[in-house]
Formats: sequence, structure tokens, C-alpha cells
Amino acid sequence: MLFRSGTMKKGILVLDPRTKIVLLLGINIFIFTNSSVWAEMIVVVALVVLLLLCGVYKTAVKSAVTYLALLAIKYLLLPLCPEIIMTSLNIVVITFRKLLPCVTLGALLVQTTPIRLLMHALQKWHLPQTVIIPLAITVRYFPTLHEEQQAISDAMKLRNVRGLVKKMEYIYVPLMLSASTTADELSQAITARGIDNPNTKTCAIPMRLHIQDYILLLIAFLLRVVAF
Repeated sequence: MLFRSGTMKKGILVLDPRTKIVLLLGINIFIFTNSSVWAEMIVVVALVVLLLLCGVYKTAVKSAVTYLALLAIKYLLLPLCPEIIMTSLNIVVITFRKLLPCVTLGALLVQTTPIRLLMHALQKWHLPQTVIIPLAITVRYFPTLHEEQQAISDAMKLRNVRGLVKKMEYIYVPLMLSASTTADELSQAITARGIDNPNTKTCAIPMRLHIQDYILLLIAFLLRVVAF
């Protein structure tokens, strides 16, 4: 279901695609320039609440559980390990912890914004087609690859394939072989729809900012100010 702002209606809160993009950039800048764990925790909690309000419940729960697990590994498990292991794993844990808010907000953008409306939002910013076309293909590529992975998993269940080694072989080998094919098919499909047409494109759904968009844009601006 599409709402008047151009976003798929899932929860009680509907955001403009441009708001999600600006907020994603603000979160990225803040997370990778901030060293306070408490500030990072506040951002993650706020993102989980935002995802719940937008109706992306499964991703919100996964993000919260993953972040709590990373905190537990960092402050409960790693201090008990030898220093060599602790130093090596500490870098990995911190990297995943920094990436998690960015991936969470990116999932919100992908799951609640149709690709055509994302393109329309980028065109409103007068970005060149050389930026819009690769970005549109990239955003659509990962959900398509995930759908193929689910189809392969369903086929394995029907054939009663068991064993970790066999499952890895039967999932990742076909997935790697179809990865390049999927990219070519997506680029051909999006070209057939006229994405490279130089004429000005129109959209049947009006796209404008609302009060919740202005509030989040202000938050994104404040995050950038704090970061610098």
C-alpha cells in the first residue's frame, strides 16, 4: 500500500524518502566520528523505536538483539579471553557495532521505499543520471538476491537436503553463479522502463515533507554538528 508521501504504508509513521537518505547520512557521520558508547546506545535505541513506528518490526527486533549481543561480547566475554584473542576480536566487534546502525537505517530505506519513488526523490535533488541509475540498481539488487536465496532454501527443504557442508554448497554456489546474471537482468529491466530517458520524469504520487520529516531532518543536522 502506498501513502501520499510516496512511502509504503506499514506502520503509524510515514517518512519521505529524502528524509531517510539525509538521516542515513547523518547517522553514518555521527557513528563513525563518535567514541562514546552511551551516545551510540541512544542512537541505536532511537533507531529501533523509529523502525517500530514505521512498521519494520522484524528488522527492529533483529537489530536490538544483535546490538545487545555485541555489547555482551565486548564487555562480558572478551575480558575473560587471552589478550591476543581479545585484541583481535575487539576490532571485529567494534566494527560490526559501528556498522549496525547504518545497516538498520538502510534496511528501513529499502523495505519502506519503492525504487521508483526513491529515484523520483533523487531526481528532485537534480542529481545526475550517472548517480541515480547505479544507485537504483544497487538498492534493488540485494532484495532480489535475497529472494533467490530463499527460493534455493525452499527447494533444499523439499529435497530434504541435510548437513551444513551440503547446505553451504547448494546455497552459495548457485547464488554466486546467478549474482552476475541478476545484475544484468536488473540493469536491462530498469533500462527498458526508460530510466536513461533524458526528458523530465513525472510521478503520480505527490511527494512533500511533513512535520515528522522536518523533525528528523533537524535531528540529522544536529548529529552532523555534534560530529564536527
